[in-house]
Amino acid sequence: MESKPQNPVQTDLFASTPFAFGPGFLRDHAGHIMTEPRIALVELIANAYDAGATEVEIRWPDQPGGEFEITDNGAGMTLEEFNRRWKTLRYNRSIEQGSDVQFPPGTRRGLRVAFGQSGKGRHGAFCFADIYQVETWRDGTTATVKVELVDGGTEPFHCSILEQGEKPGHGTRIWATVTRKVISEDQISEWVGSKFLVDPDFAISLNRQRLALLAVPDLKSTVLDVPPYGPVRVHQIEAPQQDRTTRLRGITWWVNKRMVGHPSWSGLEEQGAILDGRTAAGKRVSFIVEADCLKPDVKQDWSGFHDSNRSLKVQDVAKEHVIRALDSLLSATRKDRKKAVLAEHRKALGGLPLSARKVVGKFVDEVQQNCPSISDGDLSRTVAVLTKLESSRDGYDLLARLAACSPDDLDTWNRLMGEWTASNAEIVLNELGRRLKLINDLEKLVHVTTSDELHDLQPLFARGLWMFGPELESADFTSNRRMATVIRTLLGGAEAELSTRRPDFVALPDRSIGIYSADSYDNEGEVSGIRKVVIVELKKGGFDVTTKEIRQGEDYAIELQRANLVVPETKITVYVLGATLADSKERTVGDSVRVVPFDYSSLLRRAHARTFHLQQKLSEAGPTSGSDSEVEEVVGQPEQEELLA
Repeated sequence: MESKPQNPVQTDLFASTPFAFGPGFLRDHAGHIMTEPRIALVELIANAYDAGATEVEIRWPDQPGGEFEITDNGAGMTLEEFNRRWKTLRYNRSIEQGSDVQFPPGTRRGLRVAFGQSGKGRHGAFCFADIYQVETWRDGTTATVKVELVDGGTEPFHCSILEQGEKPGHGTRIWATVTRKVISEDQISEWVGSKFLVDPDFAISLNRQRLALLAVPDLKSTVLDVPPYGPVRVHQIEAPQQDRTTRLRGITWWVNKRMVGHPSWSGLEEQGAILDGRTAAGKRVSFIVEADCLKPDVKQDWSGFHDSNRSLKVQDVAKEHVIRALDSLLSATRKDRKKAVLAEHRKALGGLPLSARKVVGKFVDEVQQNCPSISDGDLSRTVAVLTKLESSRDGYDLLARLAACSPDDLDTWNRLMGEWTASNAEIVLNELGRRLKLINDLEKLVHVTTSDELHDLQPLFARGLWMFGPELESADFTSNRRMATVIRTLLGGAEAELSTRRPDFVALPDRSIGIYSADSYDNEGEVSGIRKVVIVELKKGGFDVTTKEIRQGEDYAIELQRANLVVPETKITVYVLGATLADSKERTVGDSVRVVPFDYSSLLRRAHARTFHLQQKLSEAGPTSGSDSEVEEVVGQPEQEELLA
């Protein structure tokens, strides 16, 4: 008689149990949108902007218990659209509606890129009250819905229909009784004006008073003369320090009070300025250029200017002014950062000669100007390295080393110093030294069959992607743990247990898989997804790569696409490396996936060729000069131990 299991799986109970939301889930999900009134208000108005509104009316109370109301003349929503957009957590606007704003019928159309990405902005009303109402109308129908915050249960917030009917036109109205976070009209004017008034086709009224650009606090206006074309007026707007969005930041061009193109920092890099939406200044400041003289050069769709002597001259003059303004804006901050960083290394700097201290100071200035997003910690570490390099330039030590050289070596040094500066030679030699050491380490490990040493290969390949081709020279490629998790899940059914010793790649007894990705950026300098993914699968020594392994590489790429970690345009290259190749044919899947089999020997020969076969030439030239044994012992310790600490 067959015995029944002691604890049968209750599949029906599992399937019928609904998902639940813990207390405070929505606050964690929406973050500052529900806690910071500035962010909440801006997000609510951004929703109207994304709906193609040209007018927004804000009614705001001056004390708790009053009612706020935000009404726009945007496209509005049907009840079906409201349910879809309001009730979907992490609603993806770019996928559902596209990144460009669709204007209501009859509205003067222009170029407008939507703010919305994650659909969290609609929760902004919860910053001021636990209950709010929404009326939205289009296509002759209207619906009024009450939205109520729920503290846990089967839904994070609850929507109930209060009324349905007929109504002409289009738009959306949101209102609630303010119970917390009361803000003043002056604050609203500053927060809203500094962001949205760069678009003259987007009018905002606050308690029946139209907000005007010239009323924005701390607005700086300058008139530039551009002979023979006439004057151009440039307005500089500084947003609050905490402003986190950059969609309407940059240089905005107005012609006859209408926006041409879209705000952008594009073009400044051509004149020596490095600034984009990722920098602190890029998030704070924007410029409006009123250039009515360029009306003949505006493209028919108002997306930009036709190239002409007039348009190019006016744009150059305006951009030169912007660069000077940015330098002035950032100079005080740069000086404070510079003094703070130098103070950390005051003792070491004090031991340098005056000329060397000047070199360090100039270096800090140039780093801040050309790398505005560098962190304080990285800047300090960079100064420490340069200070040590400067302190090692001891003339007596150099003379002593030259005195010990043979006559032939002295002739060689004399010739080299005539062709190279010491700094340039140091850069080249350091880079070549790192690459030659990497090749040497790989040659010791690629044919080893033991598991631990196989897994030690993957961190080396993370620094050796350059061996596969010039494109992978970029430092943009970094380990992607999230993608590694997807591949780890795909291989979870393998007979051998997956190692979790290194979470940034997948480790099995006979192979290791590393996933490296490079970000893509949009026209505003914001990260917009993944540009390229490189997967490196390393087989243990003696392994023969067959068609089966190559097809497995295709599965990795398909799994990343299925998990929506990449977009269809993302290029995915899979390298499958083994000791020998039973199948050496490269595979392509569609236009974006490429699987390349490689044997270790061929790859190392390519690496030697890309380093000019210097390892062989140095070996033939004989031993190098002596070194510090203790330093070499420390430097030679496996990097794996440090990573796992």
